[in-house]
Amino acid sequence: MMKVVVDKRIYQLMDEFYKNALLKHPALDEETVMRKIGRLRKALDSLGRYASSLPVARIKADWIARGYREYVVEDFHFAYQIYKKEDGECVVRVHDACHSLLYHV
Repeated sequence: MMKVVVDKRIYQLMDEFYKNALLKHPALDEETVMRKIGRLRKALDSLGRYASSLPVARIKADWIARGYREYVVEDFHFAYQIYKKEDGECVVRVHDACHSLLYHV
């Protein structure tokens, strides 16, 4: 299994999205959001198991231009690349994220 490195900005994007969702949707509660964020974090941690088998990005032009692969979990799209270190170890680095509601070219 490859090590997964998630840019701090990814967690900030998720938090920001759900903070706004809580404000816009009164029926949504903080406990539900925290469970969802927890599941997203766990999914990112496990990305190293199958990162090389997921498809390359197909919609967002900047992700395509950078050669990112795409991982979709619970309506969040994550852009990542696999890097090979000098010692031969492969590492997955998650560079960007976008919720499906905001996902476009």
